[in-house]
Amino acid sequence: MKTGVSRLDRLLALVFPQRCLLCGRITIGGQRVCERCLKENPPRTLFSRVDDGESDFSKPVFCVSACRYGGTVRRQLLRYKFKGRQEKAVGFSQAILITLPPGWQTVDLVTWCPISKERYQERGYDQSELLARRIGRKLGAPCHKLLEKIKDNCPQMKLNARERRLNVIGAYRVSFPEEKIMGKRILLIDDIVTTGATLWECVKCLQRAGAAEVLCATVAATRKE
Repeated sequence: MKTGVSRLDRLLALVFPQRCLLCGRITIGGQRVCERCLKENPPRTLFSRVDDGESDFSKPVFCVSACRYGGTVRRQLLRYKFKGRQEKAVGFSQAILITLPPGWQTVDLVTWCPISKERYQERGYDQSELLARRIGRKLGAPCHKLLEKIKDNCPQMKLNARERRLNVIGAYRVSFPEEKIMGKRILLIDDIVTTGATLWECVKCLQRAGAAEVLCATVAATRKE
């Protein structure tokens, strides 16, 4: 990934220091990612397939992620997700945007994988919603809550791949008029992709509502492309 900056950006950085998209440190010369993160876990477009390969939907569904889930990225995402560090949505949403393939930047709608009402009450915000709303504004695409989580299932992080698939079955439903989803190209945002179980369950809901195509994007991926 190119991380160079223009002369104007370098000059502006003298007055308005640029912070690293991933860790929040002030960078040198207006760079969007600091030298430490570039060496440890450089942002790059990582592709992973999220569908189970056994569904009735003929077109494969892919997710693009900005970086690996590990090191500084993992620590910062955990702070963002569980420690109230909502300001980190700025850098993480930009990290997704700079790694989105050009063909993925022209969508009809942007949405996210929602957390349950119980989790929302605990945290006071939905981390994926904050990312999606920023990304929608940057892409010039409407951002709406198309789905709701109707099952407060146990956290995915301690489950294996099979358990993750089973854990999210029936956990989501469409909460938006289906006629406004039908035929649309949708960008679905989440924070992390591991097995793709959560994303796939949300994708199926949108496809059944008539979405023409669903593209997925996350900050980080824990598995191989």
